[in-house]
Amino acid sequence: MTLLLVPVFAYATSSLWFEGGGYWLDMEIGQTDRPVVASINFHSPGDSQGVVLRDNFKVTNFDTDRKDLVIEYAGVDPRVKPFTLVVHGDKAILRIGRARIESAFDWFM
Repeated sequence: MTLLLVPVFAYATSSLWFEGGGYWLDMEIGQTDRPVVASINFHSPGDSQGVVLRDNFKVTNFDTDRKDLVIEYAGVDPRVKPFTLVVHGDKAILRIGRARIESAFDWFM
């Protein structure tokens, strides 16, 4: 009998979220050599189900030490309008359509 050992790499996930103006963005954070935004479950006002966004948004800045995050979504899925989420420290701004929504942001993961 031959024993074959195969390394398994399991990385923990956590989440961050934005909530304001009836919008809720639940971001799944994957832990590799550094944290990455793996997906976003996007909820519009009144939408309890949400739309999962994967690989169709751009994270231009994600620094957990400096508490900076910038996500741009161009509107690939017609169910979700193009948006930009900018977080600096404990303040977040979601720009979607003509709306500019400010909210507090908690970096606890």
